[in-house]
Amino acid sequence: MMKRRSGFSMIELVFVIVILGVLAAVAVPRFVATRTDAQVATARSDLASVQKAVVAKVFADNLDPKATSVPAPNDPTKGKSGLITWGEWLLEVGGLDRSRWQVGGTAITGVTQNNGIEPLGNGTLANGTSGKVGCGMILGINTNNGTLEFQPQNANGKGGSTSGSGTFCQLLSASYANSAGYGNKSIPLASTGTIEF
Repeated sequence: MMKRRSGFSMIELVFVIVILGVLAAVAVPRFVATRTDAQVATARSDLASVQKAVVAKVFADNLDPKATSVPAPNDPTKGKSGLITWGEWLLEVGGLDRSRWQVGGTAITGVTQNNGIEPLGNGTLANGTSGKVGCGMILGINTNNGTLEFQPQNANGKGGSTSGSGTFCQLLSASYANSAGYGNKSIPLASTGTIEF
């Protein structure tokens, strides 16, 4: 009597490997797309929060939006220990994660480089290397006219040598596009000096 061997044949193993390969080929790109979509949603949420916080904080602390630098928002001495740029101030007031946001980027109309912030995402730098790249300044303080400038089309990642290109940057910029434009807006922060009740 012959003993029956238990186990898998080579053909059965090959079929299992092929099926796993097909599943991986379908699942991995979808996983990457979902991750990028989550990063875009987080950046949009951050931007909505910081816009509301900036307007409230400027008026609450009676800050001059035309000033070149401002006291740190959490400084109990109200600036006696030093002043910071508007870009740093935006990061602090918005409570933004510095692994996802940084000061500067390709400047937007009326906003100097240190007075704005840009999102960071995975992409390719101008020199061809991959990693975290800046998408371009998307939010900043225009000290010429005292406005908060929001220009989401600038986050397309096609800016200067420090900007990168990548799916995150392009999707973030495109997420604000609609038939009426990109959703650019200027929010006045300078008071006219008169308050009516």
